[in-house]
Amino acid sequence: MTDPHDGLTTIADAVRRVTTLPAAGTLRRRGEQRRRRRTAVRGAGLALLVVTAGAALLPTRDQTVDQGVGSADTVPPSVVPSVTASAGPQEILGGRRQVLIVVPGIGRAALAVGRDDDRVRATTEQGIDDRALWVLRPEGNAFRIMLAAARGANQVCMTVVHDAAPGSVRGRVCDTTAQTQLFTIEQVADGSYSIFQGKRYVQVVDGTNALVPDLPEALTTTYEFEDRGNRRD
Repeated sequence: MTDPHDGLTTIADAVRRVTTLPAAGTLRRRGEQRRRRRTAVRGAGLALLVVTAGAALLPTRDQTVDQGVGSADTVPPSVVPSVTASAGPQEILGGRRQVLIVVPGIGRAALAVGRDDDRVRATTEQGIDDRALWVLRPEGNAFRIMLAAARGANQVCMTVVHDAAPGSVRGRVCDTTAQTQLFTIEQVADGSYSIFQGKRYVQVVDGTNALVPDLPEALTTTYEFEDRGNRRD
């Protein structure tokens, strides 16, 4: 029969072996090993995190390049205005611009040489540029009002004719010596223009819309100049 004292001694020796702490040097070595393992694990985790973040950013960079404005060699097409801006008064009165001379007071009718005669009238006819586009050619302090398109072989100018009162304005062959072809043009307060020849205001007669140089009543007609581009010589 086993002695109880021997059994208790065996149990006590086992407990001492389990609970006995390792030497201090051993503990330090084990602690260093654990720290190195933790450091290695953290480094691996950080490296994985950086690689993952880089992979996530790369598609964004590629997408930015794809959707960008292009390389430095790519130049977007210039925007070209489809309509040229109208000239100002100084250019219109400079003798190179084609203009319609319109009468605001009668539906913006334009001054034109007659289809079958040489009388100048205000008309709302369409398709009459060949006899309604004028060039205001400066000569000293006056202007020669010339059709932009020749009629036949001749250049045609507005000409005051002192026939039956109140006279008439006609399209006649331009004559550099004719004072009756020189007109003064002055801008009035509303921005429109008065035209007169000598001391006679050029006006449109109600009813016939004929242009005349001499009426007893005060000035009633003023004009606007609609720019139609440079004269084609």
